[in-house]
Amino acid sequence: MNEFNALERRAGLLNVQGVQQATIHAAMFMQLLAAQQAGNEKLANFYVERFPPDVRKAYDAWLAEKPFENPNADAHPFVPNLYEVRGTRDAAELNSKATSRVEEARRAGSISGQYLANTVLFATVLFFASASGRFEQRRVRVVAFGFATAVFLFAVLRTAMLPL
Repeated sequence: MNEFNALERRAGLLNVQGVQQATIHAAMFMQLLAAQQAGNEKLANFYVERFPPDVRKAYDAWLAEKPFENPNADAHPFVPNLYEVRGTRDAAELNSKATSRVEEARRAGSISGQYLANTVLFATVLFFASASGRFEQRRVRVVAFGFATAVFLFAVLRTAMLPL
């Protein structure tokens, strides 16, 4: 479970960082469009030159669609087929690993619980086997010992079915 928690926290951090970067990239893109709309090509070029490589690639691919003339072009360069938020693949991989870790932890917890239940059963056997000799009536001794034997057989069969 500790591994699950660590992986899940790391995936969450990557997602948050990716969203923060995507927000900054989108803001830069909006400033670029504002500069172009105002006719300030120097400022527009300033933003384009400072786009990170992944944003620049998405922006160039978006421009290749001729978005200002083509009504079928993507609305912006941040659509999934052009741009991928940083860290999403790594976060998905970490989430997948976290899921497998939590499944392992659940299986281990289940087995642990089964072994604990068997320990209680064997303790019950010891109690009734020991107590059976202390009763004065033979019939009560036989019933107590028979109960201990039945519980013992049940616990042995149950233990044999547990995974190693």
